[in-house]
Amino acid sequence: MTQTEFLTVVGLSIALATFINGLLYNYWVLPKINKNLKSFEKLLTKEESLRENKWQIKRSACLKALNIADAVLSNYEYPNVKKEDIKPGKVTTEEVRTCFNELACTCDKTEVIETLKKIIKGNGVSPDIIVDLRNTVRRELEFDTDDFDKDRANAFIGKITADPELKKQ
Repeated sequence: MTQTEFLTVVGLSIALATFINGLLYNYWVLPKINKNLKSFEKLLTKEESLRENKWQIKRSACLKALNIADAVLSNYEYPNVKKEDIKPGKVTTEEVRTCFNELACTCDKTEVIETLKKIIKGNGVSPDIIVDLRNTVRRELEFDTDDFDKDRANAFIGKITADPELKKQ
């Protein structure tokens, strides 16, 4: 076998191997990889959708918790605060139960529920506890790790003069 014949055989072998590899890659390996990637992409999309839905429920429950806390705090009596300085809010037992259930099912930590329980029990709480609840809600929703609301002196709004119900009185 001459050198030219040898190089021709090697060249044809390489060409045939490349052709076979190309066929295998394009019609067997690549489709398997694409199928696996599509399956993985669907899984990621599903998980992201579930995560987003959970976060939306958590957000809603946390905002309900803040509203419940405002209503509950507005019905307590505080030393050095006249009863007419705070407009009482309204909340039902069912609303509180629903909120607790949503918080229990979606929150990653117990801080929001624990703070809301303190407010609802009312044992010596002051209106500025709303600052603690706001900050725990922010942490739970991953908005911030530092305390955002620090103004305890003006934390709770008792009533505002622009309230149409109060103007009637």
